[in-house]
Amino acid sequence: MWGVSILLTLAAAIVMAWLVNRSPMTVCELEVPASSGEHKFRAVQVVVRPWEGLHNVYGIFMIPEQFKHDRLYTTTLQIQGLTARLPAGSAEDEDRDNFVVEQGHYFKRAYVPTRTALWTLLIGRFGDLRAQCHWWLVFADRA
Repeated sequence: MWGVSILLTLAAAIVMAWLVNRSPMTVCELEVPASSGEHKFRAVQVVVRPWEGLHNVYGIFMIPEQFKHDRLYTTTLQIQGLTARLPAGSAEDEDRDNFVVEQGHYFKRAYVPTRTALWTLLIGRFGDLRAQCHWWLVFADRA
């Protein structure tokens, strides 16, 4: 009985390691076309560590200051194959990620729920989630 338990645990660990390290299933696009009234920004960094608990799956975006008052826009996080509506949060003026903010820009983090990240792992799309080129923050003009 112990032998079967150890074998199952080892098999589960091997499968999880394979899923975590799997490469993206979709190719990165250089530019995602924006429709009228949309402004798209690609992530400058992606952190994907759902096994460390809440707030460990997010993208960091460098946004022009004209979007700092984002209550004028609807904000959507788009990741290859997944779209999440985000609440209008505030800009992050502090440099807590050791990035240099370009003049006229600010940083904004967009979080993905841990359960969503774990779901992408289980369905084999974790590589897509880890690929920085798949993350877009979209600001659309409010009607």
